[in-house]
Amino acid sequence: MLFPDYRPRRLRQNEAFRRLIRETVLSVDDLILPLFAINGKGIRNPIQSMPGHFQLSVENLSETCREAYGLGIPAVMLFGIPDKKDPLGTGAYSKDGIVQKALKTIKNKLPELAVITDVCLCQYTDHGHCGVVDGRTVDNDATLELLAKTALSHAKAGAD
Repeated sequence: MLFPDYRPRRLRQNEAFRRLIRETVLSVDDLILPLFAINGKGIRNPIQSMPGHFQLSVENLSETCREAYGLGIPAVMLFGIPDKKDPLGTGAYSKDGIVQKALKTIKNKLPELAVITDVCLCQYTDHGHCGVVDGRTVDNDATLELLAKTALSHAKAGAD
């Protein structure tokens, strides 16, 4: 008797193999909602390049988080829109920065929501680069120090 070269039964023999070879499965559990925090009150600025998304003031962020969590979305990713930018991106790691304020408010009102943050400097620097610019190059060592300060400040404010 001839047997086929491909024998799928072997790949179906246990749950681990079945999970490894199954079709891609996405559910609400896999979603992360991007949120953009901005200083002010009652702000809901549309983001032209991302229809349906907005720059939100902290109180509006809290309500959006509550709605998302109520729909089963387990996590949000928080991006900051600073008032001021400077060469070192100090708003990224300031204890009073927009992300830090938003984190404290969100975690106070909805501690079970997972909040991921963007540990980057480009939004906070006046030159738009993701690091400390020294002449025509990025100073990696100085940048790493500031990224570490940013990550630590986010963690202290409640980032997961």
